[in-house]
Amino acid sequence: MTSYLDSSALIKLYVTEAGSDRVSGYARTLPHPIPFSHLHELEMKNALQLKLFRREATANAVHASVRAIDEDFAAGVLSRPELNWFDVFRRASKLACEHSSEIGCRSLDLLHVASALVLEATTFLTFDDRQALLARVTGLEAAGL
Repeated sequence: MTSYLDSSALIKLYVTEAGSDRVSGYARTLPHPIPFSHLHELEMKNALQLKLFRREATANAVHASVRAIDEDFAAGVLSRPELNWFDVFRRASKLACEHSSEIGCRSLDLLHVASALVLEATTFLTFDDRQALLARVTGLEAAGL
């Protein structure tokens, strides 16, 4: 079983917020490194900068979170998957045509679910209800927390 955590779940390992304890407990049970694509990295590091912009976090806290992400990547807790981005975008476009008019998917939702499918993940963890629904209708076990 391969698990895919979208950015809304993964960020909770590095910033204490609602759901952090549940994601941390879930992550400890994984028998494999957590997939950490370039999309994850962009979204998470941008989310941290937005917390700084919104004054939801201090500069020291943001820098500590970025450092922790980088350290976990270097230690192999997070692992860069071999994703063919052409395949991911092609799959995301297909998902958009099939599901967006009914579910109301955002492009990033489509890209995360498509990434999980390309990686042949079986479980998809997210805090986004629409994304969880999209994951379920594509055959992934959506472990919404």
